[in-house]
Amino acid sequence: MIIIFRKLIFLLYLSPFLIFANTGMNSDTFSPDNGKVILTVAIEEIGYFPYNYEENGEIKGFTIDILDYIEENSNYDFEFIILPWPRTLFLVEQGEVDLILTLFKNKKREKIYNFIEPSYGYEVNQLFTLIDSKLEFSGQLPQLISYSIGTKREYSYGETFDRASYLTKLPVLTEEVLLKLLLSERIDVAITNPYIFDRLSIKHQVSNEIKAIWPYIDKTPVYLGLTKNRSDSLEIKQTFGQLIEQFKASNDYQELLDKYHLNFE
Repeated sequence: MIIIFRKLIFLLYLSPFLIFANTGMNSDTFSPDNGKVILTVAIEEIGYFPYNYEENGEIKGFTIDILDYIEENSNYDFEFIILPWPRTLFLVEQGEVDLILTLFKNKKREKIYNFIEPSYGYEVNQLFTLIDSKLEFSGQLPQLISYSIGTKREYSYGETFDRASYLTKLPVLTEEVLLKLLLSERIDVAITNPYIFDRLSIKHQVSNEIKAIWPYIDKTPVYLGLTKNRSDSLEIKQTFGQLIEQFKASNDYQELLDKYHLNFE
């Protein structure tokens, strides 16, 4: 897999107009090095391990390797913009950023974004609670009725959980906040990607204070989400879809699943 230098654009709190003006990105932007079309990709500053994360100043991860394959076999390059998740959803909807990574599909989102088919992998979400919690969970969501559940704002945990309006859900901006609320007992349970939460608990040296609850809440396919507000959006969708399908049929793809421990079959 070749390593491609990527420019990071830090735009956490700028208005949509300023973001568009400062990046200089639009559907006619080309790389001066190779003449390829540049697509902007939104990622969060803290990353989304193991799908995308920063290590030694380089962006890595399962999804990044998928993008590498697309770059190597198409006329597209990618540049990354650092944005909070809710702002990412808005700016891609508006067409001021081109792509979202690791996006769950639902009917509402299908009206807003072009989902690159097929999905390029799966994600699991899991419940976490304090080590001395008496919570019992066998996979039935009604068992959680009496608990306050911390969630990530504007995030999907699969349609079954998303539709469970009878649950007490407390949305926050980041997984860091989820961990703090759980440790301070301001929520009973956090639902999150276990890879990220395990990584955070190790970072903050609190692994011995929390525990994961089995089974997983859901195993959900993840997609690249593409803005519909590009004149070439359908062309990009078709090209990327063909390349992802081609890559998924290869041995290299299976090796990636094993490398990132994402083979949930």
